[in-house]
Amino acid sequence: MKNQFLLFLLFLFFCSTHGQKKYTFDYAIQYNFRVNDSSKVQTQLFLTNSKDNSYLLKVSEKDSLNFTLYFHDQNGITSTTYLSKKEFASAETITLKCEFVSPIGNPFKYQTENYDFINQNDTLINTVYHSMYILKSNKPKKEKRKKFATLHFIIEENTEFHLPILTFSTAYEEWKKERNIPNGIYKQSYMTKYLSKDKILIYDLVEFIKINKILVIPQECNYSAIDSGIIKTLHK
Repeated sequence: MKNQFLLFLLFLFFCSTHGQKKYTFDYAIQYNFRVNDSSKVQTQLFLTNSKDNSYLLKVSEKDSLNFTLYFHDQNGITSTTYLSKKEFASAETITLKCEFVSPIGNPFKYQTENYDFINQNDTLINTVYHSMYILKSNKPKKEKRKKFATLHFIIEENTEFHLPILTFSTAYEEWKKERNIPNGIYKQSYMTKYLSKDKILIYDLVEFIKINKILVIPQECNYSAIDSGIIKTLHK
């Protein structure tokens, strides 16, 4: 009983010392998004940290007055909330309410055994060469049987200062494991289905600017601060 009480105090100390979580964003990157080549264009804004690609805030239009904010931290936090366009533009710090914050696991780490990044030959766009890479299955027979898709990334020139923007968990985990692709903001990203040249989930770069915004996760829902080892010990 005494040991359990000490562990409980340790857990409380751990949580109190970690407190709220702050995420800083130093770039706003605007994309035109299409589900496919014939679909309507939607504007999406990515708020990123050029030196830390483990999290991202995606902003899209909900209606004429409000934005939808989708936040994802690869280390265990996700949130979908709404904010007026006026508040979003003026706010230097955005604090999420815990009712809109959820913990997430990452069931895709094992997929790094099944996918590889492959660097392609540079591609020429408007007389400028751009680096290009893909993420595809490394199991040809399974790829054929399951009709796995391939992710394509074409990198904007002179953006080596920014770590790769990888919104899919499998892509992020594979990058973290191998780190064998070039840095840079992608000029275009899209997916192709097995043996098809038709593009889907297409992102085309519009522009990017330097910013200084902060997003805060309150202490009571900072799920990334919880040490699973301590939790498991308390439940023994």
